[in-house]
Amino acid sequence: MTTSLIINADDFGFSPGITDGIVAAHRQGILTSTTLMTNMPDAPRAITLAGENPGLGVGIHLGLTQGRPITRNLRSLVDGGGNFCRGLPSVLAKASISHRARREVHREWAAQIEFALAHKLIPTHLDSHKHIHHWPPLAKITLELSRSYSIGFIRCAREVPIPGYRITPAYSILARLAAGLQRQILAADLHTSDWFFGLSATGNMSTQTWLTLLQHLPPGIGEVMVHPGNPVGLCRHDTRLLAQRALEQHALVDPAVKARCSALGVKLVHYGRCQGAATSTAKPPLTDVE
Repeated sequence: MTTSLIINADDFGFSPGITDGIVAAHRQGILTSTTLMTNMPDAPRAITLAGENPGLGVGIHLGLTQGRPITRNLRSLVDGGGNFCRGLPSVLAKASISHRARREVHREWAAQIEFALAHKLIPTHLDSHKHIHHWPPLAKITLELSRSYSIGFIRCAREVPIPGYRITPAYSILARLAAGLQRQILAADLHTSDWFFGLSATGNMSTQTWLTLLQHLPPGIGEVMVHPGNPVGLCRHDTRLLAQRALEQHALVDPAVKARCSALGVKLVHYGRCQGAATSTAKPPLTDVE
């Protein structure tokens, strides 16, 4: 079977340096896809650049732990300054026990999708910052929004192993959550990739990692998650990936990686070019979910 690769850069719109790095990795390298953080400061410019690069698929990187929300009057999800709370365990706990928090998540994530629609961007798929859409209460909201907005693909981070990269306990938990999410996606007549890689190599998708992965590609359609970009103006408080982004940027444009993809006959695609992709996106009224 032929292997098709969706090479997706998270964090489009996070900052000018990250946005520009993603566009360069697409124009000069093998990057085919990205996911937009519509609530981050560089999102409008990122959408403009996406329009200038029609071969780049753009999905939505749903967020609750970075930047400021798009909607107003969120009580459960923000700190005293009106920014999203950065503590991931706290966010997941609130989503598990609070009806109000889940209603606010639904409203905010719908607004993040509608921001893209208002700027004439048809999202190719949904994923999330810190993979929080795998958490069962948030997975339910993701599925609801995917159906409502006719966004046919959702990321499932079911990591496939390759030599030299160990699946950590935390990623094993995420893999179990992803397996459950996959069953729900298929039951809802939605779609995901056949396999996924990038968790165990986050920040280390180097040329060598790429060459190893390409030696052990499973068949079917796979998503490889990457984090390229220039971290200029960012610090450790903003993101744990700083110098690592330059390393991943270099690998995506490395002639050796491109040549290996070509020699193997790998098809470079994005979610919008896969069967089941949306050609238009519905815009339903906002509703609350429990």
